[in-house]
Amino acid sequence: MRNRVTALSATALLTASLLVGSASPAHATLTGCTTWQEGYIVYSKCTGGTGTQAVYVSGVHVNPAVGWIAMTGPRVGVGEISSVNFPGTVRYRWTTLYD
Repeated sequence: MRNRVTALSATALLTASLLVGSASPAHATLTGCTTWQEGYIVYSKCTGGTGTQAVYVSGVHVNPAVGWIAMTGPRVGVGEISSVNFPGTVRYRWTTLYD
C-alpha cells in the first residue's frame, strides 16, 4: 500500500511539473502600428513592443476578371517596414501581428 501511495504522489508531482513547464509564453504586443499607401505599394510599421508584424491588403485586382484578392507582406520586426506591391484598388489595409 505504501508503494502505491508513493507512486501516486510521484505521478501527481510529475504531472504538476509538466503543466507548469508547458505554460505558453506571453503574447506579443506591438505598439505604434501604422499603415499607409503610396501608389500601388502599401506599407506597415510598428515602433514599439515585441513580436513581428506584416502588412495585409485586400481589394479589387486591376484585371476585372481576377476580382477580389488579398496579399500579405513579409513578416518583419519592430521598427522595420513590411510592404507589398498591390496590383489593383486597395479596399482594406491593416497590420497583422505575430508572436
